[in-house]
Amino acid sequence: MKKLLLSILFIICGLYGFSQSSKKKIDSLNAIYKTSKIPKEKAEALHNLVDQYFDQNKDSAEVYILKTLKFTEGKNDLEQIHIHSLLKYAQLFIVKGDYETSTSYYQKSWEKLKNKYDYFLYNKYYGDFGVLNFYKGDFKTALSNFDKALQLAKKEKNEVDQLRYLNNKALAMSYLSQAEASLDVHREAIKLAEKLNDSTALGKSFNNIGLIYEDMKEYEKALEFYLQSLKIKKNSTSKIDIANSLYNVAGMYKELGEKNNDTLYYAKAEQHYQLAVEKAKEVNYAKVILFSKAGMAQLATVRNQPQKAIEIYKSVLDEAEQAKDSQTLRVTYLNLGVNYSKINKLTDAENYFLKALPLIIEAENPSDIASIYKNLALLYEKKNNFKQAYNYFKKQYEVEQELSKNSLKDKISEFEIKYETEKKEKEILSQRANLAEKELHINQKNTQIIGLGILAIVVAILGYLLLKQQKLKNKQLQKESELKEALIKIENQNQLQEQRLTISRDLHDNIGAQLTFIISTIDNLQYGFKITNQQLTSKLTSISEFTKETIYELRDTIWAMNKNEISMEDLQVRISNFIDKGKVASSGIHFEFNIDEKLSESLKFTSVAGMNIYRIVQEAINNAVKYADAKTITVSFKKLENSLKISVIDDGKGFDLDKIAFGNGLNNMKKRVREMGSNLNVETKENEGTTITFEV
Repeated sequence: MKKLLLSILFIICGLYGFSQSSKKKIDSLNAIYKTSKIPKEKAEALHNLVDQYFDQNKDSAEVYILKTLKFTEGKNDLEQIHIHSLLKYAQLFIVKGDYETSTSYYQKSWEKLKNKYDYFLYNKYYGDFGVLNFYKGDFKTALSNFDKALQLAKKEKNEVDQLRYLNNKALAMSYLSQAEASLDVHREAIKLAEKLNDSTALGKSFNNIGLIYEDMKEYEKALEFYLQSLKIKKNSTSKIDIANSLYNVAGMYKELGEKNNDTLYYAKAEQHYQLAVEKAKEVNYAKVILFSKAGMAQLATVRNQPQKAIEIYKSVLDEAEQAKDSQTLRVTYLNLGVNYSKINKLTDAENYFLKALPLIIEAENPSDIASIYKNLALLYEKKNNFKQAYNYFKKQYEVEQELSKNSLKDKISEFEIKYETEKKEKEILSQRANLAEKELHINQKNTQIIGLGILAIVVAILGYLLLKQQKLKNKQLQKESELKEALIKIENQNQLQEQRLTISRDLHDNIGAQLTFIISTIDNLQYGFKITNQQLTSKLTSISEFTKETIYELRDTIWAMNKNEISMEDLQVRISNFIDKGKVASSGIHFEFNIDEKLSESLKFTSVAGMNIYRIVQEAINNAVKYADAKTITVSFKKLENSLKISVIDDGKGFDLDKIAFGNGLNNMKKRVREMGSNLNVETKENEGTTITFEV
């Protein structure tokens, strides 16, 4: 079951208990309500009593909501309080789990509200109604309402409300498998939370990022973020938020237990589900109780206790059907089908799978859709209905293929690195500020001691100050050294990424064109089917030769990709192999490969430099073979004082540099040499051969 990241419930506060000050406030509001002769003052007192009781006693809150609605009914000057009370009543039914009644009150509120813009009421309507949509499993409508609330908050420049709806919008996106876009919204929310110093909102962001990791099946990382969120929320007063986090942590322990077949994780999962239920019962929060029961049923399923799982799911099903909770219903139907299938009650299993199917399709979550297709395929395979089994396996494959296109590992890793880097920079600045503050404190203290006028003590203090300052300086230098090391690591990572991009370009430039030619040739064969056998043989031979050449190019590129560095020995072997192939292909040409004895075979090049040298030599030889009519081609590696000189010389017909435009081959050679910080030198005259040299 997808995690119910109930951090979304910004509309419901925690249970604070009746403090002494709270009781005094309630008594004061009751006194105003009973004694005041001013209708607006009485209505505001009633409405404030609703707020006082809402977090502490839902039954009392309902009583005062009904009193407020009755008192304000039909009074134009009290209409704002009347609409607010309707919205509060709708919100109360969300907490109770009665979504149908809640929906009806939101509709009543909107009828009174839609033609009278009021930021506070519009914002509450869209935000709270979005929560109801979310709990009903209608994530698309929830996202639309959260976005409307967010745009209003941005228009009014209300950053507190912006932060609230950024979190909710990101959560709804992740439930719609828009996780990449969700990450961008989370980044915006985290920055705003840090600006506002809002640890509660930061906890919600951690919670929601945990959900994205969970969707990627990175359960260890998901658990890490859920535990961070739980740690933050334990410092708050909201028992609902704590219950939410306990539920999410329990789910990750269950997933890790299943992944590692570890009973210790199962025990931790069961413990946290129980804690979530207990915390939810303290605030009578039906949603967490219901989801935690479903989680324990899932735990029984993975422990291979299908009868126990069915029993728990049946109790969950009754409550979910009564609340018309489609999100819980679709998960419960699906898992009842799984467990009935385990005990070979295939008719019951099919019945529940088919009940789950339309609800899952409607929710538009690809991972859930893939799961129902997979289970239906396995069920029909057991029933020997292979046609249906094949249809559902095919649908499952199509959905999973689409999911595989949207890998988020690079995106979220980049996001996490950026966030961690920003956090560390802030920590460094904070440490520096603390050091400066301590130094100032020491100086002030020393000034007071110097005032005593005792020379010996003054001398001792000066010595102590010098020692202390030296220690502080050493610490500062150490911090700066650590920062430099971190920057060097980041720079090395960037260089590695550039190398990978270069190698990827090799794959694209050298192999992509050849594969395109092969495909084009095959297409021509298919189009011109009336050609003679001799022509067909010639074309197929051409395809074969191109394919072999493509394989050699691929091997060369993979050879470079798989090495962090390339030795002189590796390069020598590779060039020798290429020359040997040239000898076979061009029997009339004599090849020479001369290497300076002073060059060590252990000489190392980076993978990019080694690949560039090989490609330049390869291109130079190819040009000589194709165009020069040479009888001898010589490749020479010569050691200079601080560099290596590489030459490719042919005794062919040469050409006039002023009359010949450089083609892609020579331009690519020049580009590769420039990447190594050198220049390509081409010396040639007509009928006198060509010499190509460069230094590394």
